[in-house]
Parts: sequence; structure tokens; C-alpha cells
Amino acid sequence: MSLLAFEDFQPGETRTYGDYFMDEAELLAFSALYDPQPFHLDAEKAKGTILGGLAASGWHSCSALMRMMIDDWLGQSDCLAGIGIEDNRWLAPVRVGNRLEAHTTTLEKVDLRSRPEAGIVKFATSLRDEAGREVMTQRIAILFGRRTPLTEAPAAGPRPVTKSAFAAPERIDDPAAAMPDDFARARVGAYAELGETLFTADLIRDYAVKYDPAPFHVDEEAGRAHILGAMSAAGLHTASCWMRHFIAARRRFSDGALASRASPGFADMLWRRPVLVGDRIAFSTQVIGKRETSKPGLGLITNRNRGVNQRGELVIDFVAHGFAPR
Repeated sequence: MSLLAFEDFQPGETRTYGDYFMDEAELLAFSALYDPQPFHLDAEKAKGTILGGLAASGWHSCSALMRMMIDDWLGQSDCLAGIGIEDNRWLAPVRVGNRLEAHTTTLEKVDLRSRPEAGIVKFATSLRDEAGREVMTQRIAILFGRRTPLTEAPAAGPRPVTKSAFAAPERIDDPAAAMPDDFARARVGAYAELGETLFTADLIRDYAVKYDPAPFHVDEEAGRAHILGAMSAAGLHTASCWMRHFIAARRRFSDGALASRASPGFADMLWRRPVLVGDRIAFSTQVIGKRETSKPGLGLITNRNRGVNQRGELVIDFVAHGFAPR
């Protein structure tokens, strides 16, 4: 059977797939490793939080969706690399025992003047539980190989104009104000270095086997044969490692008493460079906005988050939102 190529995707088509069971042991293991907040780890403590009970990390839900895509159709495609996630919204908690189903619609296809052998396809996905409740939505862009390379460069279209909702603030080195557990303490511009992760082959493989088992994520020889030239980390694995450091840094600045801070989602996640075996990624965060919300006692803090490799190259960049008590 031939692999799905760029030509095979048609805007407007929808794929329905998956029956992902959220197992308690898996939920707790993922949370302990990447998002160790009380409402992801302790059912009793979770009852009094904004989520109202034990729930999976949002990063776990994203990872589960990627595994569902791989198993149903993405693993049978000529996928060259993920470009990024334009928008991801966590709409409802995913609980132990939930069975997740995905509905993915092809949005658009983009020809590339610089890559006649490949093209970008954009997708929108609705992730739902067994009751049909929408728990997450996501818009993602993926680079696919073409079955037949373009022989003529596509016409140059108008350059998209993107405007950030927030002005780039002046950097203020104030780690405690960059990730506070109370809304009032957050300071626009506050910046913090979070920590580093060394991406070994075992670390990359352990995540990929569970959630993104593309050959170039699980096998070093396959990685060397891939266009990236080496075994590489899954993009969501890199993001999950950022989350682990964010939680650890918050704990350092809260005397160890970590409050649970839920997030409605993230946007503009770009995987700018591959994270290869042996790369050491330094993660950071900066507050770029804050506002009060209609939710009683809660404000919303917006951060820009980045990962830079040992050569000073930006590998991941995204904007995330988090509720904080006020």
C-alpha cells in the first residue's frame, strides 16, 4: 500500500477515528513525569480545584491525540515533520476511564516555492469523550512529501500578516513574578530561566514509543536516514519537557507549596528546529500579558515560552495561558 502523500489530502474531508482509553496508571505516570500538579496526581486534593477532580494533563491529551493520529492515518503517510500547532484549547477535563475519539478535518494545503518535493497541510481536530463531549480542539500544520514534485514554482501569494495580541514587553529578570501562584504578583515583562533537558536517545525513545512512534523518533538508524539526519524528539515531547521545568521552577519560588493552575490552552507553537539526540535545550518563560476574567476569583496570565539549544538556536516557541487566583 502506498503512503498518503501531499496530493491525497483534500480540503473539507473529515476523518473520524480512535478509541483511546485514559488509564489511571498512565495518567498518573505522565503527570508525575511532565506535569506534577495536585489535580493531576491526587484524587482527593483535586476535588477542591478548578477541575473538580482528578484529570489528565492537557499535554497528555495532546500526546494521546498524536498517538491516535499515528495509529489511524499519520503513520501510513509520507510525513516529513511537524511544523507546529496554531491553536490548542483544553475545553473540559479528561478523566480516568474516558474513551477519546477524534474528528480531523483537512483545512488547506500550501505549496512551497522552496520545497518542490513537499507541501504543508493544515488540519483541525475535535477530540471528544465517549459521551460526545468536546474536550479539546487543535489546529496543526504538517509537512508531507509529494508523490510527484512540482515542476513549476507556485505563484507567489500575498504574504500573511500576523499581528500579536500583545506587544513584546521589555525583559525584566524577576523569576518569582514570571510564574506566580497569585494573579497580583504576576508582572508583565517578568522573565525566568527554567532549566535544561539533555535529549538522550533513551529519553526521546521512551516518550515516542508511547505517543509518537514515527521511525525517526524511535530508531537512531532510521533517524540518520531521515531528512533531519538524526533521531529527533517529538515536538510535543519537547513541549512537555518545558512544562516539567515550568512546574519545578514554580515550586522553587513557592516554598514547595504548589497551587494547581489550570490552563485553557496555548497557541502559535512553532517547532523551529529539530531537537536531535545529544541536544541540550534550555527553557524559559516571560509574562507578556495579564487580565481579569469573568471566572470568580481568577485572572488569566499569558506567557511566551521558548527552548534554545546548546548552539543558541531557537527550537520551540509558543504562547500559553494560565488561570491564577486573584
